[in-house]
Amino acid sequence: MTEYTAKNYKSEIRATFCPGCGHHGVVKAITTALEKLQIPPYETAIVSGIGCSSNIPHFMSTYGMHTLHGRILPNALGLKLANHKILTIGSGGDGDGYGIGAGHFVHACRRNIGLKYFVMNNSIYGLTTGQASPTTIAGTVTKTTPKNYSLHEEPLDPIATALGAGASFVARGFTRNQKQLVDIIVKAIE
Repeated sequence: MTEYTAKNYKSEIRATFCPGCGHHGVVKAITTALEKLQIPPYETAIVSGIGCSSNIPHFMSTYGMHTLHGRILPNALGLKLANHKILTIGSGGDGDGYGIGAGHFVHACRRNIGLKYFVMNNSIYGLTTGQASPTTIAGTVTKTTPKNYSLHEEPLDPIATALGAGASFVARGFTRNQKQLVDIIVKAIE
């Protein structure tokens, strides 16, 4: 039997996230979790949308699908239904998942068909250099808001939304706490 290491899950493409970006930690946590669970790379697929976090499939040596903005979950759902044995992971950001993809997010939580959805929530559209996202905190001034204007609405609470929609497993982690993040990903997959 082949024993897989974290290196088996990494592609030869060097991650291009900005220095200090938490997305590096997500890639590391996913590869470490897959190593712990000994899931073969050819039995894993990562589906992404648009944004920095959606580059994760490029840096992995698994099946990958780079889809449209906000359409991670419908594509992942189709993949999972076509091959229910494959570990299907959605990878995206707060803008992608809770903005244009919010309807898909609610229904994926409701359906509970075994998708794993990892959302990197930095409360801003990072790729568009600072546009407010659905999770941006009220009172925040961004590059794309007019001078002296701040957001007035409260941010979307993705944890409460997922729980309210009936998701079977919901957790929040921090990329600098690798042990915690790996444990969460392992539990999510299990």
